[in-house]
Amino acid sequence: MFMDAENFKGQVEILARNINHDFYEKRKTIEELLEQVDPHGFSWIGSAEHEIFYDLKSAKRYFAEQRRKMAVPMLDIREERYVAQLLTPEVCVVICEYIVETPPQTEQIISEHQRVTFVVRQDESGRMWICHIHTSNPWAIMRHDEYFPTKIGRRNYEYMEELMQKQKFKEIKELTKRQNQILFQMMQGKTYAQIAEILGIKERTVRYHITEICNRYHVAGRKQLMAYLFEHSSSADEKPAFAGSSMTKK
Repeated sequence: MFMDAENFKGQVEILARNINHDFYEKRKTIEELLEQVDPHGFSWIGSAEHEIFYDLKSAKRYFAEQRRKMAVPMLDIREERYVAQLLTPEVCVVICEYIVETPPQTEQIISEHQRVTFVVRQDESGRMWICHIHTSNPWAIMRHDEYFPTKIGRRNYEYMEELMQKQKFKEIKELTKRQNQILFQMMQGKTYAQIAEILGIKERTVRYHITEICNRYHVAGRKQLMAYLFEHSSSADEKPAFAGSSMTKK
């Protein structure tokens, strides 16, 4: 039995999200990933010139070789957005946007905005099949075009700086886990709205925690709090506040 329109769209978004995480986080084998590919017809397009396949057999062979060579590193996904659009009662397209980043243990620096489109159909039993995938691979450098490589370099440099900041930042033991998470994002220059989106909480919750931290250290507002934390973390006379030592209240 066919799913109704809203249920179908919701299930397709979940399917796309799971496929992306399973692929980049290496949670499933290539064979397992391709179990939901449409046996009646499948195609895949990547950003490189040779990355175009019109059938499941050639795509499976290519993906298996990629996995064997570890051509695609382990990647984390964040800031995800999935939007499904119904083309017909049986066919749905979902557009995916997210940031892919290499975790520190990979010893690689990749952080890029990824875009992927899935075309999914449902059969009469309500089972979903992936008919087509169109993806933009962030590490595929375009020839004869310096703008894209320059942009990649800039983004990866910013990500490298962020990783270095993470190495410097240690949780402040006297604050809660949530307050430390908010504090770290704030030190990256994120706005309250951006912090709320990243952590999956409401903006007023972010503001509440910032107010609580400001009250603890007797500072007025975000700017004074930032100045206070940087002052204590970079002081040569005492242990950094970020090492977990108690902060002296002013």
